[in-house]
Formats: sequence, C-alpha cells, structure tokens
Amino acid sequence: MNMLRQVAVVLAAAGIVVAGYGLGLCDYRTPTTDFVQGKLSFFYQHVDDPGTAGIDLSTGRLWFEARRQFDSVTEGFGLVGSGEMLFRNLRLVQVLAGATGALRQYVEGPWPVFTFVGFEAGLNTVHFQPLVEAQAGLGFGRFYDVTPLAKALRIEAQLLRLGAIPVSLPNEVVLAVAVAIDQPDEVVTPAERATTVVRLIEREVRRTLDAAAVLLVEEIIVAPGQQRFCGWRAEAGMAYELLDPRAGPRDLLFSFALDGALAPEPGSQLLFRTKISGPYWILDQHTLTLDVTFDYQFDTVTSFMTRYTLRQDKPRGQAPAGTQAAAFQLGFDLGWVGVSIRMEFSKIAEALEWTQNIVIEAKADLW
Repeated sequence: MNMLRQVAVVLAAAGIVVAGYGLGLCDYRTPTTDFVQGKLSFFYQHVDDPGTAGIDLSTGRLWFEARRQFDSVTEGFGLVGSGEMLFRNLRLVQVLAGATGALRQYVEGPWPVFTFVGFEAGLNTVHFQPLVEAQAGLGFGRFYDVTPLAKALRIEAQLLRLGAIPVSLPNEVVLAVAVAIDQPDEVVTPAERATTVVRLIEREVRRTLDAAAVLLVEEIIVAPGQQRFCGWRAEAGMAYELLDPRAGPRDLLFSFALDGALAPEPGSQLLFRTKISGPYWILDQHTLTLDVTFDYQFDTVTSFMTRYTLRQDKPRGQAPAGTQAAAFQLGFDLGWVGVSIRMEFSKIAEALEWTQNIVIEAKADLW
C-alpha cells in the first residue's frame, strides 16, 4: 500500500497533461527523462564457388550504437556513440565511428529555452585523422520519454484481448499505471512495480487477475527495446574544428539543427534529425545531413523499420556531392536478441542507379 501512496503523490506532482477527450502519448509529461539504450547487429556473407577462381564474395559488417539522455527541469545532457566495422575476405578493411555530446542548461521560465556546450567527433580510417569539433549555442525545445504510458496502454490492450478486464480502464487509472511503471530502479524492483500495477487494475475492475494476465503485465513492464519518445528541439550555434579529417585548415563553423520525435500510438515511433553546418558563407559551402526513421511494433516479436539518410557536402564554388541510403527491415525479437531481414538501397551523387542489397543479420539490445 505504501507503493500505491507513492504513485498517487508522483501522479499529482508530475503535472501530467492529457489533451482532449483521450490519452495521447505525446501529452505525457514528467519532470525528468532518463534513459539508456544500446544496440548491436552483425552479418557476414561468404560465397566460394568451386567452379570459379578465388572467393566470389566475402563481406560483413558489425554495427553498434549507444545512447544516454537525461533531462530535468533545469538541466540535461546527451551522449550518442556509434560505430561500424567493415570486413572483406575475413579481414577488417574500414572502421567508421562517431560520437556527440552536449550539456544543456535551461533558462528559468515557462519556455524550454536552453544554452548548450558540446562536442562532435568522427573517425573514418580512410581519412588522415579524425574529426573533432567543440560546439556552443542556444536552443529551444525538449524531449520526453513516454515509454511508461506506451506500456500502460499496451497492458490495457492486451488485458482486453485476453478478457482479463471487461472494459477499457479510465484515463486516470492508465496514468497511475504509467507512473507506477516509471518508478526508478533505485526505488522499486521490477517485481514490486508489477505488483503495484496489478493492484491498481484489480482495484478498478474489482476482480482478481489470473496468473496468465499477471505474467503478461510483468513481461510488458520489463520488455527491452520498446522506448517511445515525443518532442522536438531546435539548435543554433557555432563550432570550431579542433581536428580536420582531411588535415585542412581548422574553420569556425555555424550550425543549425532540428530534431523531432513523434509516437502516434504505443506501437510506432517516428524520429527525425537534420543539420546544416558551414562557414559564414554557409549557402555556398556546407555539410547537410538528414536522418528519418519510422518503426512499427506489430507484437512482442515482430517489428518493421524503415530509414532514410542523406549526407551532402558542398565545397565552395563547386556542385554538391554526397550519398543517399534507404533501408527496410523486418525484425523478429526473442527477448534481448533477435534476427532481421533488411533490404538496403544506396546511391552516391554521380551514380545513375541505386545499389541494392539484401542481408539477414543478428541483433541484440545490450541495455
């Protein structure tokens, strides 16, 4: 019962807003957003036809990404690291890695205005040295982790499907379930969290959930890799190149970035990021990047993801050049590990047609 009282207090203090007549994921608000995410995937393909000389095909890729995001009312920080290792003929031929980090200090007031300082680093072994930039500037906007409400709505939908509850839960009960799920690990264990959720639901429907329903609640609460986010953030700032990957002059750059996240419903997520940077003649010389991802969770096992990326480099006085890539992926998850079938399309600026590739890869949610 002590845990139920804590949930009631947090629910009142969180300032959760529900717009309109229903529950919208992107209307969920808590004072603090804190999440950690790590992913890993690998594939290798090897073909050696005895009817031809030498190895016909031998390539592979190891990819990883790690994220840490924290936001409170007054401050926040973000760290993102990713890397890709390319193999050919069972040998490592290229390494690409990148990392970004930023510290944010929110200005006191009703609007999410903040100042930031940060860095960006990148490594491509085909270049002379890595890229390192120091950054600072102003921004507006904030992201929210709405995973607890997404899981609460998923619990409600699955219990209705099982017939464990007769009708949909009232909004205030769904919100209380979300707050119970959102309790930090330092305060309650996953088992205690699930017990509180079951008690909240049983109190509302005035019936006892059977073992299958309780197990379903526990599985949804601890399920990895189903984070949902909402919000947007715009940044404008300056960056100074501490290291230039092509050993060129170190430039003072201006940068503008826009990030967005939308979760239309518990099973889907749209992520968007675009950034342009360059010297003060930025329209004539710049680097433009765009990354759009949409994923949809059909059930606890099957998911679909599509992604489009663009990178365009425009030297001063020259035509822009760059790369585009699109991917479509069907994934099957078994806990923290899984397998996916991915179709990839890529194209460089001077190419007339898209390169196509189909791969089957193993993947894992590290944390």
